Amino acid sequence: MRMTAVALALILVSVAGCGRGPYQASTYKDGTTSLEHSEKLILADNIAGKVRLVDSRSIVLEDGRLEAYAEIENKTSKNLVVQIQTQFKDAMGTLTEDESNWQTIVMPPHSSTGYRQTSFNDKAKDYIIRVKLEKEH
Repeated sequence: MRMTAVALALILVSVAGCGRGPYQASTYKDGTTSLEHSEKLILADNIAGKVRLVDSRSIVLEDGRLEAYAEIENKTSKNLVVQIQTQFKDAMGTLTEDESNWQTIVMPPHSSTGYRQTSFNDKAKDYIIRVKLEKEH
């Protein structure tokens, strides 16, 4: 009798889990897109309002690699210790495995700091630069 109750409970649990059907992935509304597809500089939530993008551009080097450049301004009256990273995209706009390590940069108050990163190969045609505050230890 006890085995029957356990078996019945297992069947009910397994059937209840299937009641909602497969998970439906959410997508962006028509005409909207992720910042990853429309912006060159992505600021983490913890740094928004503290820095701004002054300039962003890229050049193709003689060997076909892409060099991304950004000039970022510290809008605060304190030193900001930030981490910055570049990820490159191919001709289709797909993120590649060509991703730089996070670099730590100290930005003096009310000043601009330049950042430059070069892709590892000639497949890179576009880029995203991400900036976040360094985690305090």
